[in-house]
Amino acid sequence: MPTATPALPTLPTATLPPRSYTDPAVFERERERIFRREWHCVAREDQLARPGDYVAFELFGEPLVAVRGDDGRLRVLSGVCRHRWMPVVASGSGNRRSFQCPYHLWTYGLDGRLIGAPDMQRSAGFERARCALPQLAVETWHGFVYTSLAPDAAPLAPRLAGLARALAPYDLASLRTLPPLVFEHDWNWKVLVDNFIESYHHQGPHADTLQPLVPAAGTWAEDADGPYVLLHNPTKNGVPIPTVFAPRPALGDAQRAEFLVAAVFPFHLFAVQPDSLVWYRMEPLAVDRFRLFIHPCVPAEAADDPAQRPAIEGLRSFLDLVHRQDMEACDGVQRGVGAALAAPGPLSHLEKPIAQLARWWRERMEASP
Repeated sequence: MPTATPALPTLPTATLPPRSYTDPAVFERERERIFRREWHCVAREDQLARPGDYVAFELFGEPLVAVRGDDGRLRVLSGVCRHRWMPVVASGSGNRRSFQCPYHLWTYGLDGRLIGAPDMQRSAGFERARCALPQLAVETWHGFVYTSLAPDAAPLAPRLAGLARALAPYDLASLRTLPPLVFEHDWNWKVLVDNFIESYHHQGPHADTLQPLVPAAGTWAEDADGPYVLLHNPTKNGVPIPTVFAPRPALGDAQRAEFLVAAVFPFHLFAVQPDSLVWYRMEPLAVDRFRLFIHPCVPAEAADDPAQRPAIEGLRSFLDLVHRQDMEACDGVQRGVGAALAAPGPLSHLEKPIAQLARWWRERMEASP
């Protein structure tokens, strides 16, 4: 006898309380209940293709580095020297054979082992083997690299099975990541996430960019049985999405006539076009501030072709334009959410992903420690 699919919890019909966007105490609880327990996308596998390729970044105050080892393994290491805490590598990316602290020249291999410590042979109690850089959990999924500060984080991929099925024809792992557009915003992180995961606002800020081709009224979100949302954005009258590059070959007509908006909670945001991908990496810094990296991804053959540079610059310019349209809206929301008369607002059926995020957020914030 078939097993019945469990019913999903009821979705809320209103936004989270305004104070969840403005209260420093709520943000500190998020740090402990969400940020330090969940998985976070920090890089793409194509950025770490060769031994020695690395991406250095900060995650909630922790300097970290994702690196491909000589053994082919992908690791995320603490970027803090085990001697006197100097970061061993500045933020950014590149390729190197080892990581050397600029303070006292302690040197670490690509696997985090300490391989050089000048003038430590006379130090009582010094044991080289005990001074390796700590390693964090790592998962890869559709070309994305995730890490978690939690030593016991439950595997992520099984919880994204529904999303993975929808993304399979797009072959995202084969795309090439380009340098990001970088912003710093004085908003709560949820202001941007809420904005990204609904297309109801196409008719407002994007009236001259997205709304004519992808009307807000036609967008719809799937039911999600994991920590994600998936929003379909079909074109008006089913016309193909205009593409800069050749569409992915496995896509059908319906997939070529829409783009997808997705999020893996809490804040891995990405949009999938028939020919390309854009993904957002956020670094929350305070209750009302975060750093944002917007990464375009294009077919490898386009990234390697000098003749495609104007097309790539055109794509970057369009992404910048759309984000700046969103900035005006998010600036206004951040001002308004702190008003004394602000209250939870009713959600449209077009804002189902916001309700899905709110349900997930409450479950995490209200769970037992």
